[in-house]
Amino acid sequence: MDIRLQQLSYSSRLLLHECPRKFQLNRLNTEIENHREDDDSQLTFQYGHTVGEGIQLLLAGKSMQEVIWISFLKWKQDLFADDVKRKKSFTLAVIALQKFSALRSAGFLKEYELVYYKGKPAVELGFRIHIPGGFKYRGFVDVVLRHRETGEVLVLEIKTSSGNVIANSYKNSAQAIGYSVILDFLFPKLSSYKVLYLVYKTKELEYEPVSYNKSYLQRALWIEELLIEVDKLKLYESRGVYPMHGESCVGKFYKECKYLGTCTLSTERLTSPLTLESLEKLEKESYDAEVSLEDLIKTQLENTKGIEDHEPELASTDRVYTTGLEDQIL
Repeated sequence: MDIRLQQLSYSSRLLLHECPRKFQLNRLNTEIENHREDDDSQLTFQYGHTVGEGIQLLLAGKSMQEVIWISFLKWKQDLFADDVKRKKSFTLAVIALQKFSALRSAGFLKEYELVYYKGKPAVELGFRIHIPGGFKYRGFVDVVLRHRETGEVLVLEIKTSSGNVIANSYKNSAQAIGYSVILDFLFPKLSSYKVLYLVYKTKELEYEPVSYNKSYLQRALWIEELLIEVDKLKLYESRGVYPMHGESCVGKFYKECKYLGTCTLSTERLTSPLTLESLEKLEKESYDAEVSLEDLIKTQLENTKGIEDHEPELASTDRVYTTGLEDQIL
């Protein structure tokens, strides 16, 4: 299997669910005319990145003036580009950051402090999980906070949304569950049950915090599901077919897939061969934490055993799933 197909992440898993063929073409560096995203998508991405990174910098101790200057220097789109419908622009991104600063001044998250990992603030904390067979799963945790009194770890996930319904949009998100799994390993002496989604609603110009608890059951299922998807990729590769999901040809806002009309051509004609330069680039990628899947499973099993005396009902339920992971270590 091409090593590029073995590099997994939360976004690539979403793409794999959407359409395996699109996942394959994306991963193999497609070179077709409509490869570039449209300007609206670029502005949406830039806006979300600016707000997210700005909040991380504010939590890390930067002043508002410093954050605005850094955001200005990193803004890659036209400074006056404006998505009127979704209310996204550089100016509106700055307003979002000012509103977050006001929340902090009013006492938002005052009982939490920023966690440091290996002497660095745990913002955009990068990790990579090594999975047997050459597969790797990478991710970046927005912010890791710790309660000043209880020591409980809180994962702060920053989102921007132009939608109207927020409450349950992220309830079963695999992204946050994956973060809790890795944090259990990185901070074994701390609890990491809570995930707080801080969603900035762009149309209302206000934040909506939504908190979820992540159980050991969900962590165990996350590992199992990741392994199932690895098995799927192996099956697709062995059969030489990555299925095309026709229902995904037209996505949100009636936007057509960029490969529509070309995805039935041969893979060789649509992709670039793996070069030595690409291979070296992948090998040089560095992350704050490099973890093996075996170690993650062992940590989950140990943590589950540790709660049996305190929460027997919860533990018995979770053990039904976590004991099934023991076979994955062998």
